[in-house]
Amino acid sequence: MKKLIFKKLLLILDAIELHSITLEETPIKVYEKLINDAYNIKLSEVKEIIQFLYHKQALVVGKNGIDLRPAPTIYAKSNQNSTVEALSLVETFLHDSSFYNFIRIQCKDNTYVSQEEICQQIDNEIFQMLMQTSIFDFHNQMICFQHKHLHRLRQIIQEYQADTQPLVSHTLTALYTSSIVSHEDKRIEYKNTKLSMIPYHNKDVILSIIPRRGIPHDRDETKSLQAFYKDTLFHEFDHACPICQINIAHMLIASHIKPFRDCAHLYEAIDHNNGLLLCRNHDYLFDQGYFTFDDNGYIILSQALLQKPNLETSYILHKNFKLSEQYMSKERRLFLSYHRTFIFLDSNK
Repeated sequence: MKKLIFKKLLLILDAIELHSITLEETPIKVYEKLINDAYNIKLSEVKEIIQFLYHKQALVVGKNGIDLRPAPTIYAKSNQNSTVEALSLVETFLHDSSFYNFIRIQCKDNTYVSQEEICQQIDNEIFQMLMQTSIFDFHNQMICFQHKHLHRLRQIIQEYQADTQPLVSHTLTALYTSSIVSHEDKRIEYKNTKLSMIPYHNKDVILSIIPRRGIPHDRDETKSLQAFYKDTLFHEFDHACPICQINIAHMLIASHIKPFRDCAHLYEAIDHNNGLLLCRNHDYLFDQGYFTFDDNGYIILSQALLQKPNLETSYILHKNFKLSEQYMSKERRLFLSYHRTFIFLDSNK
């Protein structure tokens, strides 16, 4: 599979997934767009690629249609032959157990192995795609990982060894962020440089990639990253507001828990853990502090809302509502603690 076509196909999937496309409808939708852009590919080949992505869990199907995981989205948008391209392709297939085990074991000592040995352990299609990135080093027809990628690759594997696998690793997200926003460019004015980040478990990894504190004063500097942030939240929340289940794309907002204006680091501003996918009404109420959530995900309503007689019918807010446990990551709990303290109307700040 040629990298150029594969990346284009992933970009199309990323674009059409917002329209509640079923897995069965996907190949023809993708094929039509590829043909319109003069790509020479057969419908049967598109079907094979879609099924391959689905089988390898890079493309998932929810109740609101297909959705591409964040790692392949990053891969599709990454620069040619970059570290981000190589590592995002690896992370794309880490949900495949045989591939994950190969990467985990190979990362330990990173000894040279033959192509035949690799293809006995992982899917040949994945291997051929990896060969089109800078992930491998070659010596006398033997292969190992490029030394320049090994440290970050080990960090990604370590994140995936946690009890709960990440939606996308902190390492890859930080690397992608660094590739989009030139945080080393001192001509770009930053604010909030004296504020404190939340205590990320992988804070040292994030700061080793993006050492500069604060966020760009001009929010337009992060426009493409905000698109990725929203895309990731759409994936996590299955294209629907968790409170009222509205699933119309243009009615949904990627709502920051710790407001963008208050973020102490660029990573906080684009981390999906610092967000909820909410409909426009619930986004406004949450943003203005009319409700929040406790550490268990239960909703906390402000006195201003509790006084409303039509709370459930007009505001679609139930006193016993609880966010699903899958959304209550350690980092999201930290951001919600900030929201309760500094944004919620009835806080004791």
